[in-house]
Amino acid sequence: MMDNFYQIQHSNRVVKQINKEKFQDNSRKRLVTSLEKKFMTTMVGALAAFEKEFGELWGNGQDIDELTSEQLGRRDSWFNVRSKILDNGHTQTKAAIDELDQYTISWNRYITKFIVKSQ
Repeated sequence: MMDNFYQIQHSNRVVKQINKEKFQDNSRKRLVTSLEKKFMTTMVGALAAFEKEFGELWGNGQDIDELTSEQLGRRDSWFNVRSKILDNGHTQTKAAIDELDQYTISWNRYITKFIVKSQ
């Protein structure tokens, strides 16, 4: 009878450990997804703001047939810089995510605290 109890107790510990590891893995995935979106939004938002303010220099939004030779040159330069910015952003995103592998991550979930006031 006691052997059965210890087997059940051991099984419970194993299941709890497995569930803890799954929760930590899911917490990490959740954080990685959130950070990737935030990094991407930051990069793309900054590029969009720059294009909005200075896009006329390279004929942003115009047909390529309508561009002057000067605008075409600037357009090539812009796309070169834009690619470098995005590449650097992706590299830094990956580096940040790799950094997370060195930590144990656990999502605290949404916590609601109730304050009980005596009357």
